[in-house]
Amino acid sequence: MILVVGGTGTIGSEVVRLLQEAKLPFKALVRDAAKARELNARGVQTAAGDLREPRTLLAALGGVDKVFVVTPLVPDQVQMRAALIAAAKTAGVKHFVMSTGIGAAPDSPVQIGRWHGENQRQVQESGMAWTFVQPGFFMQNLLMYAQAIREKGEFYMPLGEGKVSWIDARDIAAVAVQALTKPGHENQAYPVTGPQALSGAEVAAALSAAAGRPVRYVAITLEQAKQAMTGVGMPESLADAMNELYALAPPGYLAGVLDTVPKVTGRPARTFAEFAKAHAAAFGAA
Repeated sequence: MILVVGGTGTIGSEVVRLLQEAKLPFKALVRDAAKARELNARGVQTAAGDLREPRTLLAALGGVDKVFVVTPLVPDQVQMRAALIAAAKTAGVKHFVMSTGIGAAPDSPVQIGRWHGENQRQVQESGMAWTFVQPGFFMQNLLMYAQAIREKGEFYMPLGEGKVSWIDARDIAAVAVQALTKPGHENQAYPVTGPQALSGAEVAAALSAAAGRPVRYVAITLEQAKQAMTGVGMPESLADAMNELYALAPPGYLAGVLDTVPKVTGRPARTFAEFAKAHAAAFGAA
């Protein structure tokens, strides 16, 4: 039995889909009753629980052999995951699979990497077998700019002329499901990237081809990016942490391309052009 934590998010929903497609036994941890009803209607077993309410977790972990967890970027994500790790150990979980981030380590030069690294350390010290899936920037993050692309034909990011090896969240999920369902992935860290490193202009060209009309990349400053993020309600501390990641692009630190996805899944990682075509309607295809 697998417990999926974060099963309604970008990566987690694809993990749920793949497990359901393979007819494997799993349940999804859900704290929102409405989302539980939606999953139940699709034939997904759910368990009530909330990472911010540790006392709710042991019951949800009953009979569970393996856990997959992905959490959103929130100020208390380290504490949320720590609660799950402790509960999983107590419940006798054998294998803990966690989506973190490329370069995650307790001594990472960026805050988000240190947060992920702290939770990785806790899992490694728990005695459970572990697998860490460590993605870079998700292609699906571009969907946040879909309205601006539809209305203005532009998207805005503080990447300068740096290249990014964007990865499709569906490939992150595919690596995680291999780790959950096939032997040989225990105690492995899998940094994952897409098959190409693309500049903002190259991303814009792929979006233009998919949408059938011009799309332009507009490079903005880190300060402008921070104002945009805090303007939509992101805490300043998280905006600063995101800007640490964006600042890695111009020097080339986000451009590395790895072959982890094909090695683990047996098929090529999706290209950005494939992602753009799959979401052409969102970007205002004619």
